[in-house]
Amino acid sequence: MPFLEIIVDTVEDAIAAETGGATQLALLSHYPSTGVTPSFGMVARIYEKVRIPVIVLLCPHTRGYIPSEEDLETCLRDIEVFKKIGIHDFLIGFIDQTNNLNIQAVGKIRAAHPDIHLHNRIIWEFSRDIQQTVETAIALGFLSMRTSGNHMQNIMVNGDMMETMRNIKLIKDTANKRIAVLLTGGITAANAEFIMSQSGIFDLQIGRGVRSPSNSYSPVDPQKVAILRSKQISVFEDFNLKN
Repeated sequence: MPFLEIIVDTVEDAIAAETGGATQLALLSHYPSTGVTPSFGMVARIYEKVRIPVIVLLCPHTRGYIPSEEDLETCLRDIEVFKKIGIHDFLIGFIDQTNNLNIQAVGKIRAAHPDIHLHNRIIWEFSRDIQQTVETAIALGFLSMRTSGNHMQNIMVNGDMMETMRNIKLIKDTANKRIAVLLTGGITAANAEFIMSQSGIFDLQIGRGVRSPSNSYSPVDPQKVAILRSKQISVFEDFNLKN
């Protein structure tokens, strides 16, 4: 069955997401500002309350995705603390000065904590070479990546939907089942079937699309999660029957 990852920033959101049928959670704080590393207390409480896997965002602030040395030291300390309660999956999206994946930052994190699992946050908006970005993520040992299909060139041509779909398919083909690819960015129950059927990707990361009302300040609605999960499974099963 496909992954349904829900972005949560409260304990109540996490419980609601699991109740609705989420298969995993992306934990962060201050979702309206794109998210920062959540507090230890919140992560510990969610870890106690839910049974599905959790992935914790590593992002010290929202000033940018190019980490300073102090940013990285902060992340290493955060990982140390989270590991003590059993967290080993982390979501990062650090880039370098050339808008590519920050190989040095990932290397430093891996050297300090070789036993953790890394997951790639959405960063294609900054990339000029999607295929190279995917290959680098795989080479760095990321277990999963998230994408909306957008990247620098696509944004400069006004975000054409057909171009976006071509980008998503290029990512899928380049990944070639070597890394999990989760679709994200504006996905709702209304458009999920079209996006999945057109892209052939069924793993999803959802944020505002399962909140009521549909904005980043609102709580996760378990009924919206359940509806989206039902559609996700239906499209996935239909695809497998036809192929």
